[in-house]
Amino acid sequence: MADDSVEFLNLLAGQLEEDPRVQVIGRAGNGEELVALVQQLHPDVVVTDTVLAKLDGLAALRQIAALPEKCPLFIVTPSFTSPQILAEASALGAQHFMPKPFDISVLLQRICQPTPQSIPQPANTDITLLVTEAMHQLGVPAHILGHRYLREAIVMAIQNTDVIHAVTKELYPTVAKRHSTTSSRVERAIRHAIESAWDRGDLNAVQEYFGATISGSRGKPTNSEFISMVADHLRLKIHQAG
Repeated sequence: MADDSVEFLNLLAGQLEEDPRVQVIGRAGNGEELVALVQQLHPDVVVTDTVLAKLDGLAALRQIAALPEKCPLFIVTPSFTSPQILAEASALGAQHFMPKPFDISVLLQRICQPTPQSIPQPANTDITLLVTEAMHQLGVPAHILGHRYLREAIVMAIQNTDVIHAVTKELYPTVAKRHSTTSSRVERAIRHAIESAWDRGDLNAVQEYFGATISGSRGKPTNSEFISMVADHLRLKIHQAG
C-alpha cells in the first residue's frame, strides 16, 4: 500500500486486515518506497494513490510494470481524478480505479477477487444480455447506432481487460471491422450514445456504476471511462454470481 498520509495508511490497513483473507505486508509513504517494497515483498495486490512524494504513483506503477517479476494487481485510489489520470493508469495496467472516498467493502471485493484470467466466464450470450440490461439501466437509447457499438465494446472489455488500454488501436477497429465501417464513426457513435444516456439516465444507476468517480461538475465520462467502469462493475457482478 502507498499513500502520502501515514494516518490514512494505518486506518486503511487496520480496516483491511479485519478480513482474514487480507494481509498487509508493506506500507510506503512515497513512490520510491513503493517500488522498493514491491521488489522486496512481491505482493499480489498494490493499492496506491497517484500523488506521492519523490516518485508519483503513476511513475511508480510504470517502474513496477517494467520489473521482471510477475506484475501485481494494481488498484489506484487517487484523491482527485481526471480523464488523463484514468487513461494513464489504465495504460499502465491498473485494473481498478477507486477515487477517495471509497467503500471499503468494494475495495475488499476487488482485492480478493481472482485475476481476470482466472474468473470463469459465462457464455458470450449471457454477457451480452447482462451488458444490454446495464445499458438499459443507464439510459442508453436502444434505437441508435451507438448502442450496438457500445454494447460490443463493453463485452470485449469484460472478456479482455487489456483491450481498454488500446481503445483507439484495437477496440474501435475491431468493432468497425465487424460492421464494415470506420473507427472514427464507431468512436463518434459511442460518444453520442454515452451523451444521450447521460442526459436521460437513471441517477441511481449512474451512482451504482460510477460512484464518486464522475462528478456533475466534470460532466460526461469519456468513452474509455464509460466502457472501463461499466465493464469493471459487470465483471465483479459475474464473479460474485459465480
